[in-house]
Amino acid sequence: MKIKFISIVFICFAFAACEDSTTEEPIENEIAIEATTEEVDQGESLSYMLPSPLQIAEIFKNSGLNFVGDLTNPKEKITSYNTKYSQKLNFGIYSADMAYCIINDQTQPAIDYLHNLKQLSEKLWMTDIFNSMGLSKRLESNIGNHDSLTIIMADLQILLDDYLVDNGMGYTGPVIFAGAWIETMYLGAEVNKTNSNEKLIYRLTEQSVVLDNLIKALTQADLDNDFTELITDLKKIDAHFDVLETNEDGVLTESQINDLSILIVQVRNKIIQ
Repeated sequence: MKIKFISIVFICFAFAACEDSTTEEPIENEIAIEATTEEVDQGESLSYMLPSPLQIAEIFKNSGLNFVGDLTNPKEKITSYNTKYSQKLNFGIYSADMAYCIINDQTQPAIDYLHNLKQLSEKLWMTDIFNSMGLSKRLESNIGNHDSLTIIMADLQILLDDYLVDNGMGYTGPVIFAGAWIETMYLGAEVNKTNSNEKLIYRLTEQSVVLDNLIKALTQADLDNDFTELITDLKKIDAHFDVLETNEDGVLTESQINDLSILIVQVRNKIIQ
């Protein structure tokens, strides 16, 4: 069977000033879609489309996701992650935290999370990704340059996708993404608690489609039943979206978002403990 994970990588979201005016006009967003195939056996080919953590963070940011510093996973907790499974999930968690910092122009915290990702990459045998990019130097030399930092994060995602496939680690991708998805949903739901926003609620609601694909990808990758508990937890979250079938406008209500947040926090706590 061939399993194809399609990673949508957000390449850039830039604004350029006109030479004779201070008015800023948006440059068209570019989305690069890279299809990667991990051949496991002969047979059916299955494709699952998963966005990058940066893409989700940018979408949430444009809908009102402001920065709250104490929400992210403390960088010091990295020493607690001693199994390959916890390292993969928290690589995703810290990737989402780094994206959250970058889109909110928090460069130093972003660099701190980059260092965490590099440490975890060494434990997961993915050191070449960081060595080939000179990421730390690039981040530090682009402090305050939002657009450049966004491109650097996108470059990291592209290299990660390629590296996992080229080195026979294609099944690691959905696990990493699961951590990133949980963290981004947590950040969105928590920010919404402090400042309820209809646009952000809508964006949180539409993540039900992404979650469906994530569960399918993890289920297909779970050949040794290593992800059974995670899949079960995600299915509980997915079941919460069933209310959309009866909601008139197809969007979660404020109270339903709060209930969803409780489930997200429970799963997140299992991952980061």
